[in-house]
Amino acid sequence: MADTSLIRALTRFHPRQGEWSVALRAVLSAVIPLIVLLAVDRLDWSLYAAFGAMASLYGRNQPVPRRLGMQLEAGVSLIAAILIGVCVALSPERGWLVIPATAVVGTVMAVIVHRRRWHPGGVIFHVFAVGGVASAPRTPADFVPAVLISAAAVVLVLSLTALGGLLSRLVRGPAPSAPAAPSAVSAPEWPWHHYVIRYAVAISAAGVLATAVGIGHPYWAMVSVTVPLAAADAKGRTLRGIQRVIGTLLGVVVAWAVLSFDPSPVVLIVVIGLAQAGAELFVGRNYGFALLFITPLALCMVQLGHPMPVSQLIADRAIETVLGVAIGLAITLLTRERKQTGDTD
Repeated sequence: MADTSLIRALTRFHPRQGEWSVALRAVLSAVIPLIVLLAVDRLDWSLYAAFGAMASLYGRNQPVPRRLGMQLEAGVSLIAAILIGVCVALSPERGWLVIPATAVVGTVMAVIVHRRRWHPGGVIFHVFAVGGVASAPRTPADFVPAVLISAAAVVLVLSLTALGGLLSRLVRGPAPSAPAAPSAVSAPEWPWHHYVIRYAVAISAAGVLATAVGIGHPYWAMVSVTVPLAAADAKGRTLRGIQRVIGTLLGVVVAWAVLSFDPSPVVLIVVIGLAQAGAELFVGRNYGFALLFITPLALCMVQLGHPMPVSQLIADRAIETVLGVAIGLAITLLTRERKQTGDTD
């Protein structure tokens, strides 16, 4: 990719594709559970709701029946990832145990996502769910709220999608018949060992290195290593990796500006809603720009559930993003290229 073409790709904004309805669903899916948890004074459970609400991000431009099916499948898998994170967090050795657990989840989900042609592609949300939940100590008593809250968030997602489809039909009339969907169980283009090399090895390498050097949130390195892998080819992975680094480094500045004022939980929830809207309005148009919203969104979510010194939070996010992306790009360059369809956002 020539320098000029890379710059054009980094700064290009794709045309709008009905992002406002997607953003509204995502904001309501994220904010409503947080308001309920704030009301009952259990914001320590907020990550369970946040990861369950990520089901709303799937099938964003699909017809409603297909979107509901994809969101249900994604929602169930996210609940499973959350429970795996709780299991890992029961152990005093969770800091190291989370690495193989996340690598297995990431690899298995990569196969499922590719075979089922989920959109968005990639496994970033599932890796984030396992690592995020496992980052703090848990007890067996956490299983019930983890299941109930994440499942309630998924039900809310499905309800909002169904309601949106009903309102759209009432306002615009019946939608034209959609073309038949491609077979969802077609064989993946990659052989099985390719998933293991690209995901299990990459996630494990990022987790081991980040943990060994003592960075505070090693799961962020494991999350970031999957970002380049979600693109369909080597050029796309390079672009996605560069966008991740640049967007995150700028996004942590925005997050620092917000968090340095020690905002109250109410303000954090408002910021989360605004950041979620911005993320969904731009993630399909320019991923790097969207990270100006995605990064504060993620950091505010972490701070809402488990407050910590802002400077450490910001530094960890920046360092681990660079580390994870570097490993992801290295794995891409060192393995034989096999184009994988259906991966890009």
